[in-house]
Amino acid sequence: MALQDQPAYIIKMRAKPGLGDKLFELATAGMEKSGSSDRFIIAREDDDPDVLWNMEVFKSGEAKDAYENSPLADELRDEIIGLLAEPPMRIAVHPYSALPAA
Repeated sequence: MALQDQPAYIIKMRAKPGLGDKLFELATAGMEKSGSSDRFIIAREDDDPDVLWNMEVFKSGEAKDAYENSPLADELRDEIIGLLAEPPMRIAVHPYSALPAA
């Protein structure tokens, strides 16, 4: 599947003060366990260590749907929501280009 055909999300989450490390651990573990994404970047804001940005690219629409309807997604969502200071922001996108290409 061409990169430009793969569904993706840009996600921003702000942890409650002092819970940033736990948020980053859970988000990273979830991405590694899900197997639905073939690339992701989880970044921490320099000026606020409790803010997480995630660019997640799914292998396919089917992989995205399977993950979003999985018990793992429900489990992670419940754990992560409890750590957040505000509702998460999630924007559906499709990548245009990326390096490395494969």
